[in-house]
Amino acid sequence: MEQNRSSRSFAKISLRILKYVIFATIAIVCATTSYRFGKQIFSDEGVETAPGTEMDYTVSPGTSISQLGDELEEFGIIRDSNVFKVQSYIYKVRSVKPGTYHFNTSYSADQIFEVISKGPEKQEESTTEKKE
Repeated sequence: MEQNRSSRSFAKISLRILKYVIFATIAIVCATTSYRFGKQIFSDEGVETAPGTEMDYTVSPGTSISQLGDELEEFGIIRDSNVFKVQSYIYKVRSVKPGTYHFNTSYSADQIFEVISKGPEKQEESTTEKKE
C-alpha cells in the first residue's frame, strides 16, 4: 500500500515538472521567434551588402503592397514578405503606383519604402537628373 502511494506521488510530481518544462520551452520558442521578427522589422540591412545588385521591377495596375512584398521576396530584393507587410504600416505606405521601379538588393527597408513612396515617375526623373 505504501509503495502504491509513493508511486502515485512520484507520477503526479513528474507530470507537474513535465508541464512546467513544456511551458518553459514554448515560452522560450515564442520569445525567440518574436525577437527575431522584431529585429528584422527594424533592421537597416539589405539582402546583400553594398554595392548589391541593381534591379528594375515593373508594378502592374492594381498590385497591392502584399502582392508587391511577395514578388520582391521572390526576386531577392527583400528577405521576408511578412516583415515587409508589417513595415509598410510602420512607414505608412499603403499602396503602390503602377510603373517601373529601380531597386538594389543592398537597400534597407527605409530606402525601399522611399522608392515606393516617390513612385515610378519621380524616381525616373531623379535618376535622369543624377546622370546629367
